[in-house]
Amino acid sequence: MNYLENLYTIELFDRYLSPEGKEKLEVLDIGAKNWFYACGEYFFFKHFCRRLKLDGVEIDAYRLYTSLYSRYEVAKFYSRGLEGAEYIAGNLLDINRKYDFIIWFLPFVLEYPLLKWGLPLDEFRPVELFEHAYSLLKEGGTMFVVNQDVEEYEVQQAIYGHAGVEYKLLGKIESCFLEYKYDRYASVVVKVQE
Repeated sequence: MNYLENLYTIELFDRYLSPEGKEKLEVLDIGAKNWFYACGEYFFFKHFCRRLKLDGVEIDAYRLYTSLYSRYEVAKFYSRGLEGAEYIAGNLLDINRKYDFIIWFLPFVLEYPLLKWGLPLDEFRPVELFEHAYSLLKEGGTMFVVNQDVEEYEVQQAIYGHAGVEYKLLGKIESCFLEYKYDRYASVVVKVQE
């Protein structure tokens, strides 16, 4: 299953992202959970640069699984041997470095999913989190966002509108590797040069 999840990640990025070849790329994954797809992210972006800095941030990194391993421990396992990859147990709002690409799978734009995942409601700040994430993009940088179901996709568009950013809707995304229970929809935000 993990093999297919990594192939799914590579397939999505290959279809929707077009990194330019560079000496160094800096990439942030927001809400990396246990970072089970770290290899897919890493090897996709590494193909376009000599040096890669890949950060995965997760606010709920110490949640325990039934195996008694934490998300943090599992993420460290999945990212082992990936030079330049760092799993950050913390809040997105505490990150201040700039990135060429930001990946955001299933951001909490509605209260229900946040509560279902067991996070406190005071962490529900979708506009603030998006605006901070956008501020972390370098000029010309790209944010790739994947939402679950049409309702979340529409709320995501409203957040873009509130923030006044340019975005491109990619619509429903499908894969030959994985099929999820709920449809997924993607969009891309590019930070315009000021």
